[in-house]
Amino acid sequence: MSMPIAPHLTDFKGFPLHSWYSDEARFTERYPLLQSALDVDVAVIGGGFTGLSSALTLAEKGLSVALLEGALIGYGASGRNGGQVLHGFAAPQSQLRKQLGESMARQCWELSLAGVDLLAERITKHKIDCHLHWGYLTTASTPHQIAQLQGWQQQLADYGHNDTQWLDEAELAQHIHSPTYRAGLYDRRCGHIQPLRYAQGLARAASQLGVNIFEASPAVALEETAHAVTIRTARGLIRAGTAILACNVDIGRLRPTLRRRFVPVASHIIATEPLGQEHAQQLLPGNAAVCDSNHLLDYFRLTPDHRLLFGGRAHRPERHESFVIQERQRKLGSIFPSLASCKIDYSWHGYIDIGLNKLPQLGREGSRVYYAQGFAGHGVALSGLAGWLIANAITGTSKDFDLLAALPESRLPLPLALQNSLVRLATLYYRLRDKLGR
Repeated sequence: MSMPIAPHLTDFKGFPLHSWYSDEARFTERYPLLQSALDVDVAVIGGGFTGLSSALTLAEKGLSVALLEGALIGYGASGRNGGQVLHGFAAPQSQLRKQLGESMARQCWELSLAGVDLLAERITKHKIDCHLHWGYLTTASTPHQIAQLQGWQQQLADYGHNDTQWLDEAELAQHIHSPTYRAGLYDRRCGHIQPLRYAQGLARAASQLGVNIFEASPAVALEETAHAVTIRTARGLIRAGTAILACNVDIGRLRPTLRRRFVPVASHIIATEPLGQEHAQQLLPGNAAVCDSNHLLDYFRLTPDHRLLFGGRAHRPERHESFVIQERQRKLGSIFPSLASCKIDYSWHGYIDIGLNKLPQLGREGSRVYYAQGFAGHGVALSGLAGWLIANAITGTSKDFDLLAALPESRLPLPLALQNSLVRLATLYYRLRDKLGR
C-alpha cells in the first residue's frame, strides 16, 4: 500500500530528537500516514516495544492488526533509553516479597526472566542486528551499597539464579577501570542492545507478517462501544474489536486516569566522540553495561564504534541543554578521569514512567481496551513481555497477564500540574541520601 510520507519525519534531523542511536540506525524503512478508514481485529497505539511486541505476537496468531505511531517507530522511550536488558522489576524483590507474598513474588521474577528470553529469541528468529551483548555490572561505592548488593545476590541465589559473580575491588578492575567503585556484581543473564535498531527490527518483522503500521499518525480520540473501539487520527480512523494503549508518558490525551498513575522522570544520555578501541577497552574491558547503586543512578556502556554512552538524572533538567551536557560530563569525568575533557558528540533525553511503588502497570480499561505502562527503567525486556502477555490475553491465554494486572497500582495524590515539583523535591532528597552513602 503506497501512501505519502510526512516530509518532516523522514529522519530525526531537525525533529525533536537527534541521537547516536538515530544516526547509527539510519532509518532505511518508513511507514505511511493513516489517511483512510481501516477495519482490523486489534488496533495498537504506540510504536515502541510494548506496541510492537503485541502487534507481532497477534500477527503470529493470525489476527489482523493496525499500529499507530504518532511520530516514528521507536521515537519515544523505546528508542532513547540506555539499552540495558534487565531481569526483575525496578522495585526491589524484597519489596515484592513483602507486598505480594513469596509465591506471587517468585512468579513475577520468573516472568521477568521470560521477558529477557523473549527478547533474545526474537533477535535470533527475526535476525535483528541490534548489537546484543551479554554482561551487566552493578557497582557499589559505600559500605551501605555493598551490603545492599550482597543482599541482592543472596536473593538471586535463593531463586536459583547462579549467573552472577561477586567482584571485590581487585576483581572489579577486570571489568571497569575507575577510582569510584569498591565492589560489584556481574550478571551474565543481563546485557545491552541498540534499542532503536531493536524497535526497527520488531517493526520490520511485524510488517512482514501483515501488520499495518502507520507513522506520523497520532491518535486524537478513542471511543469504545459495546461492539467495537474506534480510534481517530487527524486524517483517518481505525475500527477494531480490541485496542491496546502502549503510549508510555503520552497516554494522558487518551486516558487521563492512566496518566495519573505514574510520574514522568527525565533521563539524559551523552555520547562521547569515538575513543578508539584501545582506550575504550581500558575503561570497560569486558564491554558490560554498567549501573551504579545510587538512588539517582548513572548508567553507561560502550558502543560498537568505541564511544561511551553515559546516562542518568540531570540535577537541573529544565536548564538549557548545554548546562545539562556540562553537568553530565563532570560526572563522567569523576568516574573516568581520562574522559574529563573529551568531546561530546551527542546529547538527548527521554522520560521514564515511574509509579510510586515502581511496579509495572498492566490492565484493562473497560472490556475492549488493554494498557501497559510504568516500567520504571526496566522496559527494554519488560515492555516486550507486556506486549506479549496482552496479545496472549486477547487470544484467550490470560493467566500471566492476570498475574501482573493484579499488582497494586499507585495513584498519585497530587494533580498533574504539581508533579514537576514533586519530582524536584524527590531528586533533592535522593541526592542527599546518595551524598550520605545511604
